[in-house]
Amino acid sequence: MNNIERIVGKYKYKKLLEYNIYARCDILIYLLFKNKFDKEGEPYINHLYRVSANMSSINGKIAGLLHDVVEDIDGVTFNDLKDFGVPDEVIAALKLVTNEKEVSVPSKEEKLKRYNEKIDKIINSGNELAIELKFRDMSDNYNKDRIKKLSPELQEWFKLKYELNLKKFARSEIEKNIKKRR
Repeated sequence: MNNIERIVGKYKYKKLLEYNIYARCDILIYLLFKNKFDKEGEPYINHLYRVSANMSSINGKIAGLLHDVVEDIDGVTFNDLKDFGVPDEVIAALKLVTNEKEVSVPSKEEKLKRYNEKIDKIINSGNELAIELKFRDMSDNYNKDRIKKLSPELQEWFKLKYELNLKKFARSEIEKNIKKRR
């Protein structure tokens, strides 16, 4: 049994497969994230919708909806998403942007170092969908209106984590091409 089917139930899973892939993923994230909230106390799903809305292609919009599923929903794997009908191009991008589960709690410095390396890996991959997805995700996470609601400590962490890396994306040739298409 697919883990998504296990989570949403056999009947809902079968019904979901009747919809086009975007609608299927839209309903899925509602089912998976409807009771989750972000650091501001806002519905987490709003972040997924904003990232999706800012993507430039249908596969990008699907990736925007799904970009936190494997990372944040226990048990859901990339194979589950593939079985659900998610295109290979989307899964490849999701694999690049999804953070691995931490076995131990790294120091703040180590966490930042790993994140910076991950951003470099995404940019250097040349995967346009992953690059656009991570850029849109980070831009939404570092939105000034959103972060001003956070504690000073979290605001500082977000500044360290996102400010330099957003500049890296802005300088990348692929991101420049993506902006031209919009």
